[in-house]
Amino acid sequence: MRRYGGLAWLLYGAWAQTAFQADPFLPLEDYAPTPPPSRTVLGTPSPLYWQNRADYIMDLRLDPATHRLYGHARLTYTHQGPFPLSYLWLAVEPNYFSLRSYGHLSRNFLWEDFRRDVQRGQATPLQLYARQIQQYLKTNFQLEALFLEEGNTLRPLAYRLEETLMEVTLPFPLHQGQSVTLQLRWRFTLNDATVEGRGGYLLTEKGPIYQVAQYYPRPVLLNDVRGWQKMPYYGPSEFATEFGTYEVTIRVPRGYVVAATGVLQNPTEVLSPTQLARWQRLNPDSTIQLISASELPTRIGKDTLAWRFRAENVRDFAFATSPRYIWEARYTHVAGASQPTLIQSFYPPEVAPLWKNLALAAAEHTLHEYSRYTLPFPYPTLSVTYGGVYGMEYPMIVFCGRQQLEKDGRYTEATRHGFVSLVIHEVGHNFFPMIISSDERRWMWLDEGLNTYLENLTKATFEPLIREKEAEAERARVRAYLASGQSQPIMGHPLTIREMGANAYLKVACGLEALRHYILTPKEMDTAFQRYARTWAFRHPEPWDFFRMLSSAIGQELGWFWRGWFLDTSWVDIAIDTVTIEKAEVESEVAEALLAEESAAVQRYLEALAADTASLSFYTSRHPEVADSFVQANYLAYQRRLRERRQKLQEAQRAAEAYLRKKGKVYAIRLRLRNLGRLVWPIWLRLEYPEGVSSLWYFPAEAWAKQTNLLAKVLFVRQPIVRAEIDPFGLSLDLRRGNNTYFLRGGSEGAPTAD
Repeated sequence: MRRYGGLAWLLYGAWAQTAFQADPFLPLEDYAPTPPPSRTVLGTPSPLYWQNRADYIMDLRLDPATHRLYGHARLTYTHQGPFPLSYLWLAVEPNYFSLRSYGHLSRNFLWEDFRRDVQRGQATPLQLYARQIQQYLKTNFQLEALFLEEGNTLRPLAYRLEETLMEVTLPFPLHQGQSVTLQLRWRFTLNDATVEGRGGYLLTEKGPIYQVAQYYPRPVLLNDVRGWQKMPYYGPSEFATEFGTYEVTIRVPRGYVVAATGVLQNPTEVLSPTQLARWQRLNPDSTIQLISASELPTRIGKDTLAWRFRAENVRDFAFATSPRYIWEARYTHVAGASQPTLIQSFYPPEVAPLWKNLALAAAEHTLHEYSRYTLPFPYPTLSVTYGGVYGMEYPMIVFCGRQQLEKDGRYTEATRHGFVSLVIHEVGHNFFPMIISSDERRWMWLDEGLNTYLENLTKATFEPLIREKEAEAERARVRAYLASGQSQPIMGHPLTIREMGANAYLKVACGLEALRHYILTPKEMDTAFQRYARTWAFRHPEPWDFFRMLSSAIGQELGWFWRGWFLDTSWVDIAIDTVTIEKAEVESEVAEALLAEESAAVQRYLEALAADTASLSFYTSRHPEVADSFVQANYLAYQRRLRERRQKLQEAQRAAEAYLRKKGKVYAIRLRLRNLGRLVWPIWLRLEYPEGVSSLWYFPAEAWAKQTNLLAKVLFVRQPIVRAEIDPFGLSLDLRRGNNTYFLRGGSEGAPTAD
């Protein structure tokens, strides 16, 4: 049997692939990989689930004169896996900035657009490339010491540095439940964040701004599914790390203010008496500026101050520091959280007209909305910081920068909306993946796509029309991406994805929106999504856990959706082929039964209209201090549109009541629908009658089970129709909207022709 085992599995794989091609409705478990013993077929951790831990005590010193960072760390690594470890793998991501790095050497200039360079579009590709090379020549990461702690003695450890990874050889095997403590000392020059990278410095006329991340050696994820995550850091793919407690001291010149992961431990030592008094008055009812624009230091001291922070149960530690920061803060109460959350923003005067109040507002709204859809925000603080990094997230701190304002402080509506979207997105990442800790290095979509999905739900209730003004453009981008013939599976490796925005962000988000509104109901989707988030909080979920958990919480089989939307490059393109009408001669009892479906469909259409007339509660309505002229204009437009929708609903209700009283006649509407795409998909069908009445019919994806390319339906109605339309609300992501509608002339008996 062993001799032919490989051939048997090969034949089985070929059969399984052929079977799926023949049957898109295979249940999820018929093609999903078998879960390891540490996970269940329900997508939950089993009693055998384990994960390791990395706790840090660090002392960091930043020298603004040279942009040099010096670090010393005491790392305690705890192993919980059911096997011994003789070595550890640590990430050394400053080595990305090297002429020898895989990230540099693996470039494909067919796809290089220097998207992280602030001068993109203002300089030639050659100039941009030269700017990057200059960064690589000066970073010069140096590991100065690596020791093993053994009581009061330090033993030098052997290690092997390979680009952005370092293998550390242990002198003894580490067994389950055992810990080892290492001491490391290193230094390197930070990079210019306006050129490349997820951290670094931004130089301004009145002083530098630092956003520091990826700066210390840290154990990479060792998980129960694939072992060590040893993929080098290439740039686009992000991180996979262990949870732990961090106690960090950051030494900067006097006059600098520091924002960081965790809670400030020594405010009495680093704040002035005035700042300390303000710090002690922080409350949920008002925003307090701890440092105002007029109080920024004019001189920087030659001595240093040590800012101390502590963060529990986090997977990373980042910080920002500058003498140019206005600092504002307040507390907010997140429903269900064990403590109020201190929200803070740090920004320079030149962006104050945009940032003042708005950064905190967007952050606060995000914490409340994401907590409602997932779990109460568990951390005690969250900071939003300005700098050279456009957008990046770390536990309890996010980097948001590069907003362009006019010299007089004016900004456009697009700038405001872009800023709000950026803050919501980056703060939202504190849930995905900082709490629900997926492997970003391998599965970009599992944090970016899920986060974009929740970002869109959150924006919809921040201020009027912000989401509506972008939603259709995003759906159009996804449809164009699928139609291009160059799309890739969502489940592809981040390194191979050519269009990350369309693939890992928007296709995932739009697909989940369709799942919430078009395939399921919001209540079903929200319940399943929350169950996933709470189950995997502070753990390391895999994609199949996500698929399994949502499927297990929903009363239908979604194997066709996960396979078609995430694992394949299929698209939706359903067309109305023909519509004919004929009078049905039936007895009154039969007519009553046949028309019951239409009565329900008319009511379903009214319910859909009513759902669109519910007045949303906007954050900006409750907080007028962040409602500028753009918000006020959009609120008036929103109210006008709401009145129009309510009037339309009232007219539809009156017409429907009169229509449903019609008796005596029954018409058979015969429809032929073609699936011109490769993806089976549910159908929402609106039938429109001459008097303005409409009915809304729903057919699940399983309607295509007998024949995946052709579907015939016979619907019984009281009166001939004038139009049939698939997906009247534009939520299906159908590739070609033009073949979704079929017009008929006159609505007379017989078989009218299409216009």
